[in-house]
Amino acid sequence: MLYYTENITKLLGKYAKMLIMKTENIKLAIFDIDDTLIKRGKITVEPSAVKAINKLKASGIEVMIATGRAFYFIHDDIHETIQPNYYVTINGACVYNKDHNVIFSVPMIRDEVNAMITYSLEHNLGLGMKMQQSMEIVNDMNVFQTVYMQGSPKLDILDDKTNLKFIPEGDEVPMGLFLMGDEATIEASHPLSPDGFYAKAYADAYDIYSKRAGKISGIEEVLGQLNLTWNEVITFGDAANDMEMLEKAAIGVAMGNAPEHVKECADFVTHDILDDGIAHAINTLFK
Repeated sequence: MLYYTENITKLLGKYAKMLIMKTENIKLAIFDIDDTLIKRGKITVEPSAVKAINKLKASGIEVMIATGRAFYFIHDDIHETIQPNYYVTINGACVYNKDHNVIFSVPMIRDEVNAMITYSLEHNLGLGMKMQQSMEIVNDMNVFQTVYMQGSPKLDILDDKTNLKFIPEGDEVPMGLFLMGDEATIEASHPLSPDGFYAKAYADAYDIYSKRAGKISGIEEVLGQLNLTWNEVITFGDAANDMEMLEKAAIGVAMGNAPEHVKECADFVTHDILDDGIAHAINTLFK
């Protein structure tokens, strides 16, 4: 783990120089969204981050988003100001190209989703299903409108399915679930979804997606198409579901607002998101 100080000469000697030299080989920059590109509760990317990312693009580096969000929940400002080349969404369960077309997807297992629907209703857990075109709310529409959306104008994307008891054969199976409620109760549901990977999103809230998916598999699908390796990638993140991509990349950048266990996976720890963290890292590492 490498922490940046105000004077680059205070970085860890030869290792610091090696880190900066690695940027010469970078072809792809990957960014998480929440609390990395956009502060949770806000709807725009910090202007300093937009400027720095466009600096990377001008140098020929492609840009990817890697997020737990479904595509339709990605902030309009990201599409408009950054214009990513690729989007790895729902923690890798659905990947889109720059034309917003799906190029890779991994749905969950129908029987396991149905078991989770029953469990959420029995234990009063908020449950949303991440489909390709909308988020279907099975239980507790109010908590999704007020807590999950946090003032987002995209409330029409929430599809009320609070009368749904199970997904019939032949109907679309979600690529991810979002559970909100008592943490211990959510944790106790693990046996119902052996194929489900649980990633804590924030207090009392979890993303669940297939173990056959994951940000890494979605990213590697794109790396294969571009004929790139992890040695040509820089990643930026702040949460548990970013840890593996921080470790695999040639350079992993953790935000200053990330928890300590996430920072420990990174090569470089930048400033907090609201303290120009993205710009600080890019302008320091890319000379």
